[in-house]
Amino acid sequence: MAVTHVVTFSWVEGTSAATVEGILANLQEWIDRKEGLEGLTAWQAGPDLGVNEGNASFAVSASFTDRDAYLRYRDHPEHKKIIAEQIAPLIAARSAVQFEH
Repeated sequence: MAVTHVVTFSWVEGTSAATVEGILANLQEWIDRKEGLEGLTAWQAGPDLGVNEGNASFAVSASFTDRDAYLRYRDHPEHKKIIAEQIAPLIAARSAVQFEH
């Protein structure tokens, strides 16, 4: 079965739009290389539009051919590096879900 991963973040106060744009650019550059990401079928990410009050600040949605493809993405060294160095220090809140379809 296919798997979709959705994660949302709220950033700590004072996180600039430029910082978020840099994170998004680094994630996209990694995704675009497709190295070690066999089974990734769709990937989108971006900041919240600000349409609804109370939303998270940023979201990532990724779809995979199966659970193993998701795990390769989750455990990819570059993914872990971007999270550890750029995302984790700025997270005020995080929520995620993976579901099969």
